[in-house]
Amino acid sequence: MANKKIKSKNQKGFTIVELLIVIVVIGILAAITIVAYSGITNRGYAAQAMTNAENIQKVAEAMNADTGAYPVDATALTTYSATAAAVAKIPTGVTTGAAQVTTGTGKTYVQYLPKGTTGGCIQWWDYAAATPVAKYDYVGNGVTGNGTTCV
Repeated sequence: MANKKIKSKNQKGFTIVELLIVIVVIGILAAITIVAYSGITNRGYAAQAMTNAENIQKVAEAMNADTGAYPVDATALTTYSATAAAVAKIPTGVTTGAAQVTTGTGKTYVQYLPKGTTGGCIQWWDYAAATPVAKYDYVGNGVTGNGTTCV
């Protein structure tokens, strides 16, 4: 009679092939999740930047309605939004400088570009695009553009 291995009831387990298949499936799922998460965070950054730009636009428009002039620099936005007369506020966590308005993360960068007292444009970065690209919102009568430039 040929030697036959007798399995006892205590010998249980997975073969190496079964273990490799499980590892490959887990790796594929992890790769899909990482790629999807990256897109979600970039869309979130773009949405936050756009919201910050819209809030700054509201402050500039409110300032023009109250004072008859648009801010000539970003510091004027801060001074105005700190007054009780301001209807719109610059969002919490957003700081202003002489020429720009930025957030702490750097991914939701917003810049106010004044065009004298007649208006200006607000630049923000769209991180949801394949390559981050500058977008613009406009305030005032003399400022025109197509959303991709500040003229």
